[in-house]
Amino acid sequence: MSDYRSYFSDARFWRTLRDNLQALGLDLVYSALVLYYALQDPSLPGWARAKATGALGYLLFPADAIPDWWPGGYTDDAAVIAAALAAVAMHIDADAKQDARTKLRDWFGDGASEAALLT
Repeated sequence: MSDYRSYFSDARFWRTLRDNLQALGLDLVYSALVLYYALQDPSLPGWARAKATGALGYLLFPADAIPDWWPGGYTDDAAVIAAALAAVAMHIDADAKQDARTKLRDWFGDGASEAALLT
């Protein structure tokens, strides 16, 4: 995943999520937000930072394994984000999860943050 780190930037991340909320879906948006907010923690180990940045870069990469415009095109992105979350889970604090739920509530409404509590 480190090959995709160069595709990640804050501006591109927020633009991609904002412009593709419905296509990405609640679970993928929440997972990407958790990784993003975990990156804001200065104590996140370097290897975890590299995995998270690489996974988010893959999400932003325009020509990945399954083109995003294709039906089911975010399936590979979801798998990469899920793998990164699993790898760095022990370093993700409650604040990152809460910040992600708050952003979901802003974008999707109150029910979305409740759904995110299940993950």
